[in-house]
Amino acid sequence: MTLFTLLLTCAITAGAPSPDVWRWPLGPPAPQVLRGFSPPASPWGPGHRGVDLAARPGQAVRAAGPGRVSFADRLAGRGVVAITHGRLSTTYLPVRPSVPVGHRVAPGTVIGRVEAGRSHCTATCLHWGLRDGNVYLNPVDLLRRQVRLLPYWSPPPAPRERDESAPAEPRMGLRDATTATGGALTGLVLAYALAFAWRRTRPHPRARLRTGRLRPPPPTPPGVIDLSKERRLRRTP
Repeated sequence: MTLFTLLLTCAITAGAPSPDVWRWPLGPPAPQVLRGFSPPASPWGPGHRGVDLAARPGQAVRAAGPGRVSFADRLAGRGVVAITHGRLSTTYLPVRPSVPVGHRVAPGTVIGRVEAGRSHCTATCLHWGLRDGNVYLNPVDLLRRQVRLLPYWSPPPAPRERDESAPAEPRMGLRDATTATGGALTGLVLAYALAFAWRRTRPHPRARLRTGRLRPPPPTPPGVIDLSKERRLRRTP
């Protein structure tokens, strides 16, 4: 589903005429589309803001849906008719208007005749446009009966068949992960407890000196200055 179709669906549900009342501005039979809708990338960028329909000079142009004529005059040397349909508006050119501004029209009401020699097509054609405010939409979407209200998602791919002969890969479940984490945490707590107990139970160096377990340091030879002893003497008041 394209963005423009979604915008068109929102406009129809907001009070625009139902898709059942729209019709081609030419015919019957339905005209040939010479050039399709190509929206611009930006409001001022190049593009084709509508569709070109094959027409004959002087052929009757009809309102595509019920509404009110909001413009019927010449613009840039060509006759233009615009009809307002609630939030939507349709445009038709080059057309020699036959209805005044403010006139209410029904689907199929003749609003003018195709002008000859004033088209941007190589042959005579009618340019049919559709807008929702300043947003250009594809007018052909008005004639499509089946409009999806939600995007269409393709079905998920079918699961591949498992080869029974291939060995199954070992997988760690939730219980295995919990057991592994608990074991690591228990080992860490036990290591901290052993280190704390060892520090609490080991004898102090001075206590070992008093009990004779640790021999006193040998006397300092003559002529050798014991720097640690000198620092202790200087700190003693």
